Amino acid sequence: MLDRTKEPAFGKIDTIDLLEPSVQHLSNGMPVFSVDTGTQDILKVELVFGAGTTTSDKILVGSTTAKLLKEGTQKRTAADIAEAVDFYGAYLESEVTHEESSIALFTLNKHLRNTLPILAEVYSEPTFPEREFETFVLKSQQEMLVNEEKVGYLCSKGFSAALYGAEHLYGRSADTKDYGNLSRHDLIDFHSSYIKDRIKYIIVAGRTGKDTFKLLESFFGNNNRLSIAESEIAISETSERTIHIDKEGAVQNAIRIGRVLFNRTHPDFIGMQILATVLGGYFGSRLMSNIREDKGYTYGIGAGLVSMKGSGYLSISTEVGADVCQPALNEIYREIERLRKELIPSAELELVKNYMLGSILKSIDGPFHIADKWKMYLKYGFGVDAHHELIHRIKTITPERLRELARKYLQREDLIQVTAGLKFQ
Repeated sequence: MLDRTKEPAFGKIDTIDLLEPSVQHLSNGMPVFSVDTGTQDILKVELVFGAGTTTSDKILVGSTTAKLLKEGTQKRTAADIAEAVDFYGAYLESEVTHEESSIALFTLNKHLRNTLPILAEVYSEPTFPEREFETFVLKSQQEMLVNEEKVGYLCSKGFSAALYGAEHLYGRSADTKDYGNLSRHDLIDFHSSYIKDRIKYIIVAGRTGKDTFKLLESFFGNNNRLSIAESEIAISETSERTIHIDKEGAVQNAIRIGRVLFNRTHPDFIGMQILATVLGGYFGSRLMSNIREDKGYTYGIGAGLVSMKGSGYLSISTEVGADVCQPALNEIYREIERLRKELIPSAELELVKNYMLGSILKSIDGPFHIADKWKMYLKYGFGVDAHHELIHRIKTITPERLRELARKYLQREDLIQVTAGLKFQ
């Protein structure tokens, strides 16, 4: 009998093994990565494309194409697709990032023969019907009008523009008129140029059956496989370092502080990830302890690194009352300066290491999460060695090394500050 009056014994995480997917190739050379594990007879089949929001010079085309793939094909209406998928207890999900997009099928194994044709159809034969397109545009415009009243949304848009430039592929943000400039033919052209016959790879997660690969071969192995020329996105420095976006009537002010850094391929990325966790990456972080718990300026504040294929950046974000906006900023910079001047106590660093290792363990719990982890690694051309290196670096990094990174990358003059809301002093 479990004695619930006693807390569980504390244990350290020594190793975190990541299941490597098996790799097979369809007749046309398309790689299929299989994460064959799990206890339930369910399967996720995801088609990944090397085209995202930065692929088209025209804003919104990539994201809208991905979202409307399943809204009608040459054979079925949106209602027909939804009904067919629901009948088998399955569902379709599309996703888009800066550089990639995907559409995934979640299905019971026993129904794969019936549901996989639907996935193949929405991938290869979408028609982007005018009615569904117009409904999406109208709904999105209304959502954007609502978001534009929120200081957090305004601050995030301003922060992206401040980091990369308002016209840059990573810095640009849409407004309502951009939806008005979007046409159904933009989506058809994007699909034809970057999606159809351009699957980068397929990743399958769950309990695969003996017929899984044969079914994939029959639906995806006979098509021509065309490649996409992936171009590098040039990154240039912006000049403005302090920006305020005025929003009359705002209840709170939003804050974003950060700088352009690098992505996961950089040797200092893991160290900076650990440093960002100390600063604001978990509930007991320094920013949370100071600005929420001690000062009561906010309900939440966070810091983290964002990685994209062509760049990466540090972001610190929160919302506070306008009357305490400047004091909150002062405290944020004070905590950054502490990292640059003082060594992190060993007990605090050990706590952060345990938290990060536990988070990694949680992030690979189950076949779908393992597949997502590999999808991220494949994006950067990583193998399992990158996972082992991550664990090793977390476990062995020292306070001295973290202070060195803080002194190198967290200089005040390099940080960009964007606020949105009421004017403050």
